[in-house]
Amino acid sequence: MDAEFVTFVVQTPPPQSTPVFLNFHVLATLHITAAEARKQVNRQIIPELGTGLIADEPALALFGQQVTWRVPISLSLPALGTLGQVGAVDVDARTGEVLHDDAAQERMVRHARWLYLGATAPENAGPPDCVLIQ
Repeated sequence: MDAEFVTFVVQTPPPQSTPVFLNFHVLATLHITAAEARKQVNRQIIPELGTGLIADEPALALFGQQVTWRVPISLSLPALGTLGQVGAVDVDARTGEVLHDDAAQERMVRHARWLYLGATAPENAGPPDCVLIQ
């Protein structure tokens, strides 16, 4: 058996601001390790995005019946250090397929530019004229 999944439907939503304890179990065979997912993103996606972007430590994520490694992408420059996360790329933890589209790639590039501009703007320059994050 490759995986078992259970979907829960809440019949009566809990009141607002009430703590909710969710506990579930998933059985899945992962053929790709976190390190392999990170390497794939570094090889396939990072060269397309540009200089200064790096793949960080992946986290295991569950979306419906798909188990993925979510690999955060950060902007890190020698003179400025790590400026922050610009997005994430998912890698199917069973097949190794990189799940990425052009729109997500564009958002990451725009966010990286915004972070860079914010880090290099003169003090007291105020906020940029436009916000590039969607």
